[in-house]
Amino acid sequence: MITAKRSGVALPPVVLEVAREAIGRAFPVPAATITAGEWRSAAGDTALLSWSNEPAGHGLPIICSGGGRVAGLTGHLAEPAEADELLAAPRLGETAARTGGVFSIFRADEHGVSAATGMTRACPVFYTETSGLHVIGSRALLVHLAARAATTGSSRPDIVWNLPAMESMVRTGYFLSDETPFDAVSALPPATGIVITAGRRTITVTSPPEARATPTSRRRASAQIDELADALLAAVRPLRNTYEPVRLSLTGGRDSRLLAALLYRADIPFVTATSGHDGSPDVVLAGRVAEALGVRHSVSRPTRSEGGAELIIPHPRVRTHNALFAGEGMISAYENLPAGGCYDPTPRMSGHGGEILRGGFLQNQAQLDDTAVRRRVDGLFGKNTDLLTEEGKEHALVLASPWQERCREDGPKVLDHLYLAYRVGRWHAASRASLLRGQHPLPPFLDNSVVRTALSMDPVWRRSETPIHGVISAFAPQLGDIPIEGRPWRFTTEAPVRRLMDRFRVRSPHPGSAVDPGVSNAAFDPARKPWNWRMNLTQEVTDPMYADIAAAGAGGLSRIVNETGMTWRPASRMDTLWHIYTVSRMLTEAFADPAPPKLPPVRVPWPTADRQ
Repeated sequence: MITAKRSGVALPPVVLEVAREAIGRAFPVPAATITAGEWRSAAGDTALLSWSNEPAGHGLPIICSGGGRVAGLTGHLAEPAEADELLAAPRLGETAARTGGVFSIFRADEHGVSAATGMTRACPVFYTETSGLHVIGSRALLVHLAARAATTGSSRPDIVWNLPAMESMVRTGYFLSDETPFDAVSALPPATGIVITAGRRTITVTSPPEARATPTSRRRASAQIDELADALLAAVRPLRNTYEPVRLSLTGGRDSRLLAALLYRADIPFVTATSGHDGSPDVVLAGRVAEALGVRHSVSRPTRSEGGAELIIPHPRVRTHNALFAGEGMISAYENLPAGGCYDPTPRMSGHGGEILRGGFLQNQAQLDDTAVRRRVDGLFGKNTDLLTEEGKEHALVLASPWQERCREDGPKVLDHLYLAYRVGRWHAASRASLLRGQHPLPPFLDNSVVRTALSMDPVWRRSETPIHGVISAFAPQLGDIPIEGRPWRFTTEAPVRRLMDRFRVRSPHPGSAVDPGVSNAAFDPARKPWNWRMNLTQEVTDPMYADIAAAGAGGLSRIVNETGMTWRPASRMDTLWHIYTVSRMLTEAFADPAPPKLPPVRVPWPTADRQ
């Protein structure tokens, strides 16, 4: 959306021209699959431009209208009919935050524009302004290029980088802030609305619900677990009339297992699939879960050379190019992101984001005292700062400060909300953007109603994993004796939680790790971490990466990465090398060509102990 700061002043034609042209750079899908829609105000001072590569008849119209307003929506609504309520809502931000689904909305009329994010901002809203315009959109690069066209008058504006903000990309592989790689473009916070009327911008945040105390009786615990179960069931309502079975990416962990139990309980047809090698915990345990639920299960195995001695992977430049164009430089090429292609409307699910139901960053926090929580917050914003320049370190300290201050009030709440704001709101949002360009992901864990219900529960109680275990047991009790990958259920190992479970007289699963009777102990250990090729690259793969990093120094990388980071040869922290490499390629490529480079795949030796 683009609107002039002065009513009645027509939008510059070059801005609309650049926005229409730039969609090819900002929305990397086959051009022949794109459908465009456009609305202009009578005075020509406001425009809403919308694009989609979804097949005709799938989802809501590309531009909805009613009551003198138009709107574009990303993501999905739990009830499509609620689009009319969003069109009419006097306070769009509040209405969006309480509406079921995972979406953001962009709305316009003759008097101005407004937009809103959901409880997680998994579907983001980006915004910026120039001397004469406000620009809002779902793709940060598109927003930036439209604004640059207004500033420069150029039909092919260059990109201006926000280099200091990229320090968190270097350190963690995603943004621990509301910033983007593009100068002056920011992401709207979760559950937030932006309204622009008569050229003036107003931003309002809808506060999350206050968490209730940990229940002290079986009745109260069951009531809260039932609320969560009901919210999850409501979140899968869009699937009740699906023509294709849902494709669930199933692992041996907690979160995808909960989704399998949810679909089973809701009587929604689904099939499951797992990626991994034979005998790995994910493959073995996912197969057992699928068998217990009576659903079809398949395994996708990594591509290997003849004989299985080497893993065949895309060239790092190809992999990074995909990550950049899919996530707009806001997620590291370390992550496994799907390549682009034609849109497949088959509904899909995975367990990403399930930590929301387990206390966010609390779910892997061992100690909950004030010192330990503050140390965790310091660690999030101080990770890998030894590789930053002084400017980069200073920027990280500024971002950390408000969260460090909040630790004094309620440490567990800080870790819970930090996860929602950045791990979901930035990391998952960028990952989800890569999925949405070619798939139809429906994530119940990110549904506004589910998130509101989860946040109304004590985060420390959610951390105990009692609520999600209770939901799984209610939906599919036959899964109770199947072990989980990694550590056992927390409430079976932590004494205070065990005592609470005893008070509720809730049956605990076996805390140990059972072994599948059809697999030898040597081949299967639920607690064993699978081999990670991304952390075990050979010199033949890393040398070209180092060369690309060095070449990017003159392009601005050396402003945030110090000499150690520029010449670093990690014996560990290989994930951080991927992060630095991602930023180096972004500064070099500058999103110039949506087509990936034509480079042959590379080979990584597969460890002998893991060959099957």
